[in-house]
Order: sequence, then structure tokens, then C-alpha cells
Amino acid sequence: MRRFFAAARVLMGLALVAAVAGRLQAYLRFWTDRGDRAIAVDVVNFFSYFTIQTSLFHAVVFGIGAWFLLARRGADPGWLGALRAAATTYTVTTGVVYNALLRGLPQELGLEQPWANEVLHTIVPVCALLDWLLAPGRSRVRWRAVGGIVVYPVLWAACTLVRAPFVLDEGTGNPWWYPYPFLDPHESAGGYGSVAAWVAVLAVAITATAAVLVGISRRGPGSPVDDSSDDNQDDDGGERSR
Repeated sequence: MRRFFAAARVLMGLALVAAVAGRLQAYLRFWTDRGDRAIAVDVVNFFSYFTIQTSLFHAVVFGIGAWFLLARRGADPGWLGALRAAATTYTVTTGVVYNALLRGLPQELGLEQPWANEVLHTIVPVCALLDWLLAPGRSRVRWRAVGGIVVYPVLWAACTLVRAPFVLDEGTGNPWWYPYPFLDPHESAGGYGSVAAWVAVLAVAITATAAVLVGISRRGPGSPVDDSSDDNQDDDGGERSR
């Protein structure tokens, strides 16, 4: 069982890297054909997408998780459980947001890559959730990890909103560039009010998803569910000898 899930994690990590590489290759070709003069800025924009950043992060976490499944027995160390909870939260949330809000949006001619979109937004999110639910070795994650998981998306949104007004979109000629339409105050009659509402909704969604995943980890076989038991758990996720 451990070997099966280790192999699955390696495959999912490679699939994420391949999908990101495929998307980057398509974008580079698109930018060149369009005659963009600031390709370096385009590349920075590409890696500014939440999906791209979290996909690469999850690919690394998948690799670490696969190694631990093969190299040791028992529960994962506590820090790996927290990393897996974060990566799974981001991947699942990204999949839900894409399929609920972004799937129907038209893409520029030359950027169509259905296989990469499905890997990033559907196949891996589903597989990641199954991995969290079924893979052996999942450690009990402390509730305080939920707060840590939410920090990164909030910082990402803040940095995006600060940077976007100063980036030229060579495709439209607008002196601003936002990675997603719901973050663009120019796309909504509500302006920044609508953006703030969307950010709040996404923060709540990420918090809720993280809380559910952490809660699941704390109700696994042999895992006590009361917070007071955290004092009896060492950094490797196991109980201290008494």
C-alpha cells in the first residue's frame, strides 16, 4: 500500500511539473508570436498565478511525501503533515475555483491546452484529496496549522493587488495586469469593493477547506482529537515515551 501511494505521488508530482512546463512553453510561443517586447515581465506574470505557484509547491511536497512513504514506517513527521495539509488545501481550492468561476472563460488562440488545464484543475485536485483521505502515514495535524495555511494566500492576494496596477498588459495595452478577472477592479462595477469581497470569500473557503482537512487528520485511527493531547506529541507526530 505504501509503495502504491508513493508511486502515485511521484506520478502526480511529475504531472504537475509537466503541466506547468507545457503551459509555460505555450505562453512563450504566444508572447513571441504576439511580438511582446518585455518577455521577462511576461514570465514573471506567468509565475504570479496562484495555480502555478501552488502546483510547483505541491509537486515538491508530493516528492517528499513519496520518499517518506518508502523510507520509514509509521506516521509522517508533524511538519510534513502540515505541508501536506497546506498543499492539499491550495490544490483542492484551486480546482473548485477554476471549475466554478473560470472554466467557461475563452482563451486566446494559441493558448489552448486542455490536457494541462485538466491536470492542474481537475485530475490532480481529485487525486490529491484521495491521497489525503486514503494514503497511509498521515500524521495528526495541529489546529494552529490552519492559520499558517491561510497566511500564504492572503499575502499572495495582497502582493498581486499592489503589483498589478504597475504592470503593462501587452495584449490589451492596459497599464495594469491581473492574473484573474475577479481580482481586477476594472472588470467589476463594484471596483475594489467587489475585489475585497472575492478575496474575503476565497479566504473563508481556504480556511474552511484547511479546517476540514486538519479535522480529518485528527480523527484517523489511533489519533486523539482533543487539543490537550498536543502536549504529548513530539515534532515527529508521535507520542513521547512515558
